[in-house]
Amino acid sequence: MANLKKQSGGPKTEEGKLQSSKNATKHGLTSTQPSGEDEKALVEAYSKELIDFYAPKSPLELLQIQRIAICRAKLSYLYELEKVKLSLARKELEGQPEKVLEKIPGALGVSKAMALELIQQGDITLPCDLTPALLSIICEEIAAFHGQIDNEHQFSRTFPKLTKYLNTMTGSSSSDGWLGKLAQIAGRLEKVLGSGENYYGMTEKLFHYYSLGMKYEKVLEHEVMRPKIEELQRYQDEVVRPRHGLKPRKKEPDDLTKVPEHPSPETIAKQLGTFVVLKKDFVAAQKLFTQYQEVQALVLRSISLPVAESDLLMRYQTTLERRLSSAIGELLELQKRSAARGG
Repeated sequence: MANLKKQSGGPKTEEGKLQSSKNATKHGLTSTQPSGEDEKALVEAYSKELIDFYAPKSPLELLQIQRIAICRAKLSYLYELEKVKLSLARKELEGQPEKVLEKIPGALGVSKAMALELIQQGDITLPCDLTPALLSIICEEIAAFHGQIDNEHQFSRTFPKLTKYLNTMTGSSSSDGWLGKLAQIAGRLEKVLGSGENYYGMTEKLFHYYSLGMKYEKVLEHEVMRPKIEELQRYQDEVVRPRHGLKPRKKEPDDLTKVPEHPSPETIAKQLGTFVVLKKDFVAAQKLFTQYQEVQALVLRSISLPVAESDLLMRYQTTLERRLSSAIGELLELQKRSAARGG
């Protein structure tokens, strides 16, 4: 029997004993007196109801009625406590939709992030000022297209809605440069689609316009400085460089005057494909949202308290029910004896 571990005899210090003595009064369930004003009022209401019905004839009968009222009040508090704890657990789950999404197979990447945005915000913000309706129309045009694009006029005839959208995005009604505009939008869509579960439409939109504003601010600053820069370059070309026997610099074409190369059919197909992938993720997100609602309803129905907490509440309930049953039995026995003496 050697090496047996000695069981704890409880706290040894005065501080520990004081703390231990308060354990039974933290919630009041093990106390034989009302805990708090609400419970006291409930005990008084139960006592009045029992006194009116049983009409106690002795102090002992009145004492048993008080014991019954206290047990009833504490059981009511216990049931309410369990109800509140379950309600809090449900609220916590409702506030963490990502935990429910984790239970759905296939909830990954951009579609998962879109579904989460729909759950939290009530809508999905698509990038590049696209709307679900416009995205669907553009994808219909892409699906109906067969062959290859040889020039921008053919592009506008083949994709009228897409062309109009590109013009709207750039704020230009020019019929030139649509393929260049397509490349810009496709590049932005690729970044969004590559963000995976970090996608968040509203944040992406705000960040994009902030970056655009910073870019335009730099352009405006450059335009303000352009006369001075051009004057300095003219002075260098006409005075400084000839003085040192250097030839005038070869002027590079301005970015706005450069003629972009016509992209290959493969490149155009890849750029158009970004719209199709975005539509696919958007549709998948809507399906995930429906699945989320179904799974959440099942999880909320099956939610329960932690085992240790549930066991503790059950033990309190059993103890209180035994007390209540014993108090009722003793009251009935006292009244039986009182009736026999009176008879």
